[in-house]
Amino acid sequence: MKLIKTLAIFGAIAFLFSACTQSASSSADERDIMADLFPEMRDINNEYEAELYFNYEMLDLFYIYAHMRNELADDYKVYLNKGTSQDSRTKGYCSVDYYDVCYMYNQMADPFTRYFDPLVADQIYSSILESESIVGIGAEVEEQLDSTSRYLLITDVYSGSPAEKAGLKAGDIVVQVDGLNITSAINFENMCTGNKGDTINIVVTRNSEPLSVKVTVDEYNEPSVKLTYQDSIPVIQIKEFVVTSISDSGSYGEFVTALKKTEGATSTIIDLRGNPGGETEQCANMAAELLSAGDTVVIDIEATIDSISNGRGMNYFQIFDTLTVTAEHDGIGKNRYYVFMADTGSASCAETMLSALTANRKVPVVGMLTYGKGIGQLVIQTDVGKGLALVTALQGFDKNWESYHDLGIVPDFEIDDPDAQMAKAVELAKEAQFVRSAGYGSQKLNHFSKEHEHEASGRIPTAKDLKLRYKIAK
Repeated sequence: MKLIKTLAIFGAIAFLFSACTQSASSSADERDIMADLFPEMRDINNEYEAELYFNYEMLDLFYIYAHMRNELADDYKVYLNKGTSQDSRTKGYCSVDYYDVCYMYNQMADPFTRYFDPLVADQIYSSILESESIVGIGAEVEEQLDSTSRYLLITDVYSGSPAEKAGLKAGDIVVQVDGLNITSAINFENMCTGNKGDTINIVVTRNSEPLSVKVTVDEYNEPSVKLTYQDSIPVIQIKEFVVTSISDSGSYGEFVTALKKTEGATSTIIDLRGNPGGETEQCANMAAELLSAGDTVVIDIEATIDSISNGRGMNYFQIFDTLTVTAEHDGIGKNRYYVFMADTGSASCAETMLSALTANRKVPVVGMLTYGKGIGQLVIQTDVGKGLALVTALQGFDKNWESYHDLGIVPDFEIDDPDAQMAKAVELAKEAQFVRSAGYGSQKLNHFSKEHEHEASGRIPTAKDLKLRYKIAK
């Protein structure tokens, strides 16, 4: 929905921006394409220098501050043979052959613009754009108590999980796990956690009939959206916005399923607490499902590309464009009353969704001031060197051209305690009358300095680290 349109302008090079594995011959073909686009590439024989050169060109074309603040040098050779071990993990990760690339990225003031060499590129890509992969069986249970006994009810079986593959279903009543009678949710979780390949024997009753199921512990994608109820009010928790999840449509598909399951509800709570963000098209589409046709989801100022002929070929250069993302149709959830929950861990794409709903529908917000990240990054990975770059290429605004960047979104009800937050959200959802009056923060949060983002320990960032930092525009 966002920078895909930018990439389309660039034609032949667009496909280079996706993560892929190709043969040596196709890699050479890509090198030829690169040389046609950037003739200086023909004079570079060293693959590590070629990686530096390519990344220089990407910063020149897509980094929003490259020319606005004159951060990028006039020639990539300014950065050649300058990198040291001190540059290797300051903002990204580089082994010795790629020190120069990290050195160049470290000269950019924006702490979110960084580079990861081929050693960790795939790991970083997956961390940002895929839901967390965990080992287990992928089933949720709740303790139930009736007039005669206590028992465990399977309330959810994750799509694609080992539990689903083995035939377990929501509504099954757990009788035994590996021969032991189980009535505690904690005991169930402990007994169903093991090493990949372990077999667990689970006995359940379904329609009053006993059923023995063998489940093999394996990896599965954890849902990014979870539906629960509080006093009959649907609560849709969005953990993150990812392309790859238990749904073929990513988090968006999970969210639509939750809305359809709660069709008929007059009020719904959307829980964005601790949601670090994710991929822009996911959060924009999810926000649109709560809006009316024509409502503005977000306005992006983005770095894009133009070109002119130089007589022998084309010269490419950076320009700025405005992209307004609107709801193309009435959302399936547009007629409900919503209460949103957010906190200091709600960032980036979570704030995009939140600002779209507060600006258009004045929905109340319960919790704490959000993180305040209103800039987005382009993911760039090629076969030139198989490294991965995250380049700040856009800044977002709400429909009123106001920005929460480095300010955060202020809650209408500032409450620190999680249980008290939920209680207030339920109260508001039941009344379904409160209209938002708070706005964005008034003081800079200073989350966007090099010093704040510096990885002092030199470790490779975790998935949560990355998702908190990045709003990804693919």
